[in-house]
Amino acid sequence: MSKNLPTTVNSPLPTEIIKGQDIPKEEALSLINTYLKQVLPSSDQKNLKSEFKWQFLLQRHSLVKPKRRKQKKTFLTRKQRKEMKLLKLPEDGWNYNSLEPMRNLWKEYMRENLGLIKKAPSCIDQEWNTFSAIVAKSEMVGAVLKVIKSKVPSLVGLYGTIMLETKMSFQILTPENKLKTILKETSIFEFVLDHMRFKFLGKHLTTRPSDRSVRKIKNLLHPDL
Repeated sequence: MSKNLPTTVNSPLPTEIIKGQDIPKEEALSLINTYLKQVLPSSDQKNLKSEFKWQFLLQRHSLVKPKRRKQKKTFLTRKQRKEMKLLKLPEDGWNYNSLEPMRNLWKEYMRENLGLIKKAPSCIDQEWNTFSAIVAKSEMVGAVLKVIKSKVPSLVGLYGTIMLETKMSFQILTPENKLKTILKETSIFEFVLDHMRFKFLGKHLTTRPSDRSVRKIKNLLHPDL
């Protein structure tokens, strides 16, 4: 080993190497490819195009993938829905007779929902809780609803097709083509399906329809004594 090796290794690079003439990137890439083909075995030259990348060897590479930020779902506020008139149906232009297909569709839905039940159980039967929970979770839009008791005497006997249900009220269309809003809390309702007659307290359905279909129904559906 030469005695001058430490001096040679620690000596600065010649100026002709440091300040060499710049060449275009395409030409430099061609020269490097040509050189690698000369020195590399033929088995390694197959992956030359895919593995040949311009990267600084001492550069820090992060292996952790950046986390994607979850976009929050945006919902319309109650004020926006009110301004867009989504909480209230138009009062004019209704035809009660034209809603007969919707009423028939609701009856088919309820028959399928209640299964093969031919007789509604009473409040003392074992099947009462299951049966009442199914009825309470069912969609009411399309049903013909009648007010049989109410704290508002003028509403007793009023009936019509449910057009919209909110947390606290039903909007029904009467046979006179008038749209009426009835509060749930102050009334007792009735609807008929085939030979079965259903009566329920409106206060038992004072939840939003979308929540009522997924929430657990408590045993509060027994008739008040």
